[in-house]
Amino acid sequence: MNIKVFDNEIPKSLVDRIYDKCIKSTEYKLGWQDTSHPGKTDYNLFSSWSVDDILNVGISSYVEKCIEETDWFRGKAFNKCVINAVRPNDVHYIHHHPSEQVVLYYVNPDWMDGWYGETLFYDSNDSSKIDFTSVYKPGRLILFDGEIPHAIRPQSTKAPKYRFSISFFFSNKNYNQ
Repeated sequence: MNIKVFDNEIPKSLVDRIYDKCIKSTEYKLGWQDTSHPGKTDYNLFSSWSVDDILNVGISSYVEKCIEETDWFRGKAFNKCVINAVRPNDVHYIHHHPSEQVVLYYVNPDWMDGWYGETLFYDSNDSSKIDFTSVYKPGRLILFDGEIPHAIRPQSTKAPKYRFSISFFFSNKNYNQ
């Protein structure tokens, strides 16, 4: 399973700056859907970042460093960047991102036990089996193959109102192909 976790790569000052940028964004929209399955359509808050936004906030060099340390991820073409603003009552279905690789970043600078917010990665042949769970750890970067079925577990009502994450999507096609 192509999942690699990086902790403590991003300095605390930058973690705080990224969080501040996410909470001050004025570009949030309703509409991000985890699935196209009829009857399983829940609209959630999301925002998109341009390449300039990514560069200005200062996270790109850390993402690039993690990608360079991950053989199966190197050489992919950047597609888009999305910020998810998850609320405790949101519903997130099991989904995947065909033909993409993903870098997932947990934005909130503080997180406590009991607040939940994990990302669950499922067996590709049996969605009743969870193969890997990533606890929501501030500043964590997770690189994974978008073909792996996964879902967000929303935070508890004791947690902050929004559980922010940033997803960087890359084409599975190598630059040289």
